[in-house]
This record gives sequence, C-alpha cells and structure tokens, in this order.
Amino acid sequence: MQLTSVLRALRGGAVPLDLAGPRPSADDAVGPVGARPSRPCPDQVRERASGLPAAAAADLVARVDGLSDREAWQVVDPLRPAPGTGVLRFGTAAARQVDETACGAAVLAMIAAHADPAVALWLVTGDVPGRRPPVLEGLGSSTGPAGRLAGLQAALHVRSTRRAVLGVLPWPTALGTPPWGAARVASELGARAGGQRSTSYRSVMLDDTRPDEIGGMLARVRCALAQGVPVPLYTGGDTSDGWAAAVPRHVVLLTGLDTAADTAETAGLRVYEPSSGREHVLAEHALLDGGAPRAAYGGWSHVCWALLPAQPAARHEA
Repeated sequence: MQLTSVLRALRGGAVPLDLAGPRPSADDAVGPVGARPSRPCPDQVRERASGLPAAAAADLVARVDGLSDREAWQVVDPLRPAPGTGVLRFGTAAARQVDETACGAAVLAMIAAHADPAVALWLVTGDVPGRRPPVLEGLGSSTGPAGRLAGLQAALHVRSTRRAVLGVLPWPTALGTPPWGAARVASELGARAGGQRSTSYRSVMLDDTRPDEIGGMLARVRCALAQGVPVPLYTGGDTSDGWAAAVPRHVVLLTGLDTAADTAETAGLRVYEPSSGREHVLAEHALLDGGAPRAAYGGWSHVCWALLPAQPAARHEA
C-alpha cells in the first residue's frame, strides 16, 4: 500500500485530471522524436533562439555556431543525450543530482535549461546571451559546468522549499522537494522562459493501483510531450518495505515520446533519471503496472504524484 492510496481513500473520488486545462491542439504537436543529425541545423538554432530579444537571439546563434556538435545539441535540445550515450550532459558534466535530496532540484534545473536557451548556454559555457535570466541571479559562472549545475540545483532547491508549508513556512530541505513547491517553481520557469512556449504546472496526487486514473494521466502526458512540454513524476515504494518507503521518494522527468527504430509508432516514454543522469525508455504500459522496481523510477516501484501542465503551451504574441 502507498501513502497516496490511503490519502485517496480518505479523500474519495477521482483526481480531477480534466481540470488541468483543455487538451492541446494537433497544430501545436511536435510529435515523437527519433534519430537526429550530428549537429543542429541553423533553422533549429534560430527557432530555439526566437523567443529571446533580437540582440540576444543573434548572440545565442553566434555562440552556438562556435560550439562543438555535442555542446550545440546541449543548448538546442538539453533533454536528450548525445548519440551513443545514455547520459545527459552539459559540457563534460553529467546532469546528475548533487546530493540525495536534490532529485527534484535536478529535474527543475533540466526544466529551466529546456525552457530557456540562455540557461542551457550558461550551463555549457558560463556565458549568457543578453540579459541574465532571473533564475541565474546570484550564481557564478567560473566553476565549470559541474559547478554551475550544482549551484543552479541548490538555488532551485531553496526556491521550491521556501514558503512550502501553508504558504508561509519553509519545507525542510532534508525532505527533498514537495510536489506543490516544485509545481510553483516549474510554472515560474515556464512563465519566464526565453523560448516560444509558456507552461504552468499543477501537482496531482496519483494512485497507480487505479488503472483508469493512470490512463487519464497518461493521456495528458502524451499531449504534453507531443508539444515538447516535459512532465515531472514522483516515485516511491509501498508499505511492504515500511511506511518510510510508501511516501514520495524520488523525482524523474518525462522528456519526450520515443519511436520504434523501424516504424513511426510510439514505443514508449523517454525518462530523465537524475541520480544517474541517464535517459531511460519506459514502456507506456509500465505506468499501469506498478509494483516492480524500475531503473527509470530511480529504483522505486510506484508513481505517486505528477506535475501536469495546467494549461496548454501557448505561443507568446510578437
């Protein structure tokens, strides 16, 4: 049994997943992502920079042009590892959580890099095109990619736990990142993004022993990922390993749809797992079959909370 199962039994009723906003239109879908070329093409770089002010966008394009193929992709598409490796990186630094309580902060850092190319470029090179993004205020740039990533995680951990208890008191950082605090910060990152899309999140408690509930969540996840909107999931265990395992214990990030090598059909979900920094491919039916430890869940066995987009990604007006 999970803690969320008990809470749901006391609460009653189903989680109102439909309140997470209208479904995205097919016109906005980017679809599953398959193989990619060795280097992003100029149009991809310009599209990535297009949400920035004109001078900053031109600066970003010029800076990416001077990067290696691998580093260029780290800026243009930071949620995918380089071909031939399953580890996500910034520069040579693996995108891992810096300590055992920072999984949520690591996921938020990846959302920040995905939402704003200026953040991704800073993580790779220490440079910022144009005005420094608010999320980077107070952070140095001379400590290398690993140090910059650690600093960003620490800052996001503080932000996501601040005023997380009744909107007034801080959440103990030793207990990780509460879902509602992570949803607030993820929404702030989406609203301030340098890209073309803006996303807000809401935290939704889940019970993966209810197939209809997980099926509804999965439908929303597919829509979000098809738009390029990543979705954080909280994972944990159950009371078979004690009550300490039955609470949310880890955070992972669904980053995209995966396609089969020889077809255009979706084969699964791409998952960033921060303790290893690796990308895993999780079969969709695995979300409906809770109870088995999975590497994509950080070794845990259940999905117990999700941060779902509260409104469809929308394009900013010019």
